[in-house]
Amino acid sequence: MGTPNDTFSAVVELRNISKVYGFTIALKNISLTIKEGEIIGLIGNNGAGKSTLLKIISQLVKPTHGEMILFGKILDQDIHLVKQEFGILLNQSFFYEDLTGRENLEFFLRVNKKIPEVNSVINKAVSKYRLKLFIDRPTHELSTGMRKKLEILRTVLPDFPNLLLLDEPFSGLDGENRKFLRDLLANRHKSKTVILCSHDFRTVGEMCSKVVYLEKGRLMKVLTPSEYDFFLDKEQK
Repeated sequence: MGTPNDTFSAVVELRNISKVYGFTIALKNISLTIKEGEIIGLIGNNGAGKSTLLKIISQLVKPTHGEMILFGKILDQDIHLVKQEFGILLNQSFFYEDLTGRENLEFFLRVNKKIPEVNSVINKAVSKYRLKLFIDRPTHELSTGMRKKLEILRTVLPDFPNLLLLDEPFSGLDGENRKFLRDLLANRHKSKTVILCSHDFRTVGEMCSKVVYLEKGRLMKVLTPSEYDFFLDKEQK
């Protein structure tokens, strides 16, 4: 696990963030600072608030209370960061099932990234990540692992984003594609920040520079690698 230089600036600052749905408190008074270059793991049982926190950071969901600062900007309903700053992988698919993998990537890059050399970007990705056997098949014909790999690539093309948000990224991946994801994150530029949540507690511990433990919407612990190893050993006894 790598720890970024202390001189790196904050990418995400959460100040007493809460989210309430009706009578349900999904998050309560979450305060957390995430710096450039960190890989932050969010762990916790179902209902802990991990996915809700990712959606708030990505601006897909507005907090009920609290303040969030992204890339040094205080956000309110009139301020939106450009989409190019983010890569987001959520549980639901963003792909159109009747389009091929290539067509889905083309659509996303043209509409969301507005880059001129879409075909060149995709062709390089096909060669680099060995996609030739399935990139031109309709998405609904692909295995869960193949679709997940394409979804992951959608989040990082054309260039690895400044902030990558991953919700259960290892779900549905076989051993080869788990290695693909681990290598992708390990080889990113040192200033790129990643936040991921996963039920795979051991893998999170091996990859992350910090682990944030949520329980029933509350931030319980922020653990360093050595502290997390101790925490896991204690939990498994």
